[in-house]
Amino acid sequence: MGITIETIARPDAQIVKELGQFPTAILSDAMEKSQTMHSEIKPVFPIERVCGTAVTARSIAADFLTPVAAIDYTQPGDFIVVDVRGYKDAAIWGELAATSCKLSKVAGVVIDGAVRDSDGIKQTGVPHFSRAVTPNAGDCSVRGDINIPVQCGGVVVNPGDIIVADNDGVVVVPQQKAASILAKAKKQVEAEKQMYDLLINEGLTCFQALTRIVGEITPSLGGDREIEIF
Repeated sequence: MGITIETIARPDAQIVKELGQFPTAILSDAMEKSQTMHSEIKPVFPIERVCGTAVTARSIAADFLTPVAAIDYTQPGDFIVVDVRGYKDAAIWGELAATSCKLSKVAGVVIDGAVRDSDGIKQTGVPHFSRAVTPNAGDCSVRGDINIPVQCGGVVVNPGDIIVADNDGVVVVPQQKAASILAKAKKQVEAEKQMYDLLINEGLTCFQALTRIVGEITPSLGGDREIEIF
């Protein structure tokens, strides 16, 4: 029997709502790429942007008992995050679990492992991300942990962190830093607006606009400042 924490500290609902208005690319820039899950974590089907509070589960290899049990600890709008250490040879999630999530109004699911029943998952409309898809079923012989710190896609996720996901990938906004990251994201959007203005209204090329904003840069873009406004 593993650890189960039934109640988690939750972020401010308004901050969650505002963070959900930003693409993952903007949030990745705001967090200097440090909180972006591995590029192998992909949407099971094309989605609209989704955001929610992390409810976490950690399991072993093909065990699907723990991830499915985590649904019982969600609130509407939560985002289930499952750590199975990247195991891809058997699915720990499928159409039945996705249907349960739909009925529980779960915002989304991200699994560092495999799912199956991808067509059925798509029919639920609940955004899902995984490292792989396979027809092989998992098993329910082990009970892991729920609502403890986990690692998903190479990023540590604590219960109560904020997950934002879109077709580009998944980012994790640490709950304790959410307000400051939100402020940085807003500044990032303003920087991109400056770029668009130079491109569209002044007719500059992308390179010329970058030079105008960040100063002199080499042809290889290897200047002193890292550029995050593409």
